[in-house]
Amino acid sequence: MQKNNRAEQRTIWLVRHGLRQDFVQKDWGQTAARPYDSPLAKQGRLQAKETGLFLKDKNVEVIYSSPFLRAVETAAGISDIIGAPIRIEHGLAEVFKKEWFENPPAFIPVDELKQRFPAVDASYRSRVSPDWPEDDQNGQLDGRCALTVKALLSDKWTTALWVGHGASVGSVGVNLIGHARDVCFRMCGLTGWISGPDGWSVIYSGVNHLSITEDEIKFHV
Repeated sequence: MQKNNRAEQRTIWLVRHGLRQDFVQKDWGQTAARPYDSPLAKQGRLQAKETGLFLKDKNVEVIYSSPFLRAVETAAGISDIIGAPIRIEHGLAEVFKKEWFENPPAFIPVDELKQRFPAVDASYRSRVSPDWPEDDQNGQLDGRCALTVKALLSDKWTTALWVGHGASVGSVGVNLIGHARDVCFRMCGLTGWISGPDGWSVIYSGVNHLSITEDEIKFHV
């Protein structure tokens, strides 16, 4: 288990993005400008709101979000409830598998995201840039997420929310506590850890805060 060297107690909330539009509308990507960058479905927007309501009294000071639209929309839905700023962090992005991304993915520019989602902090610069192509089986993803965890822990906050994807939330768990057994992989599934003298301890893992959950865990298709 990784030791936490900071004196003060800290809390990390980790969430996978909500239900994607292309998971409920199978032909969505056929006419999309960025078929790899699905927005949330209406159910996903509800999941984000319910996650925000759960976190409303948890004193979250800052949200770090993957640059994919479904993650930013999840972060924005939560921020609408809790009022925390959103920092776009590429280190939390989906794994850049070549079979999923024929070219390096192009994301909505931060300034444009700021116009759509006012809580986005346009002054923040991502600390980590994933390689393309990237493989989650040869250590690339874990290496990238290790850098991300280290970078985000070096920032000044006591309680933060990190918004990622199935692959990246699992790798965050591996790099934070040495395994992903505590991580909830369902859409808008939430995992919380609190730091202590012996490292990080899980305080929540699940979807009990949601009224809508998928029948089976779905990953990138």
